[in-house]
Amino acid sequence: MTVLDNVKEIQRLDVDGMYERIIHLPEQVLKAYNEAIVHVPADFLIPGTIKKVMFSGMGGSAISGDLAASAFGAKFPVEVVKNYLPPYVDNETLLIAISYSGNTEETLSCVEEARRRGAFIAAITSGGKLKDSLLPNEVWVEVPAGFPPRSAIGYLFFSALRLLETYEMIESQQDVVKAIVAMLIKKAGAIADSVPEDRNIAKLSAKELQGKIPVVYASRPELLPVAYRWKCQLNENAKYPAFSHTLPEMNHNEIEGWEHPELRKQLFPIFLQNLQEDENYLKRIRAMQALFTRDNVPSQVFYTEGESLLEQMFSLIYLGDMISFYLAILDGTDPTGINYINYLKSNI
Repeated sequence: MTVLDNVKEIQRLDVDGMYERIIHLPEQVLKAYNEAIVHVPADFLIPGTIKKVMFSGMGGSAISGDLAASAFGAKFPVEVVKNYLPPYVDNETLLIAISYSGNTEETLSCVEEARRRGAFIAAITSGGKLKDSLLPNEVWVEVPAGFPPRSAIGYLFFSALRLLETYEMIESQQDVVKAIVAMLIKKAGAIADSVPEDRNIAKLSAKELQGKIPVVYASRPELLPVAYRWKCQLNENAKYPAFSHTLPEMNHNEIEGWEHPELRKQLFPIFLQNLQEDENYLKRIRAMQALFTRDNVPSQVFYTEGESLLEQMFSLIYLGDMISFYLAILDGTDPTGINYINYLKSNI
């Protein structure tokens, strides 16, 4: 029996229960959307002047803004700021601050400055200083505490959907959410720890990645937030250096890095793409894969599932999260611990 098929060994290494948080994403999505605790002032009026949405957040909180920008950026301008100060905001901007803990100093600074410039403020948090700083006329969504932020993506992103609906920036996403949950439940049956390694794509992929540096490529810019999510989960869960980029941009610069005959032996390219991909992107993927085959560079390809962009993104997020978990287990690593982040926090 391999370590990935030994549930007791997985539980021994997974001391803080990261597996349960990842595998139960379908339930988290359903609760986040259908049972969201949205605090709306009694005299709240939907502003008719919002022309731009800006998300402020860091790390596992910020990824929700990245996904929203990809999903809705064609409907209205969406920007994500991961810094202490926002770029241009005014009284026609809605700033949605996402801080799971409520104590992220960069996000708190952004909120203060955006408020000073007259922006509308909304927030998603479990409490902390962010909750305490909100004014009586500001809307916020309360999410359950006790999760590492990266494992609360269901609560954070689908709370963001509810905020965008509250401000009437998007139509109801009820049908989309139902489709996402149904797809994730089906997918759970294929990647759970009870599914043997020889039939479990997440376990097999983790074994292939072990000891390599993953480089995750989105087939198109709309999937770049998903590639970035994979990179971050491989960083935090598996403690692996990892990198992400997107086509077609990487074809104009990063692709040359693969020419180095020794360094490329340490890297492992991963492609995230749609099953029915546009020819403009598909021809580039094929050309790159031909290069990798010629140079004996192993690679992996993973396809999206679902009709809507949100379904497609979450189908790959779920898979990537589980791969990063199994990779941690293979190396005997606690997937929850963040020793370097904690060291940094205590030394700044």
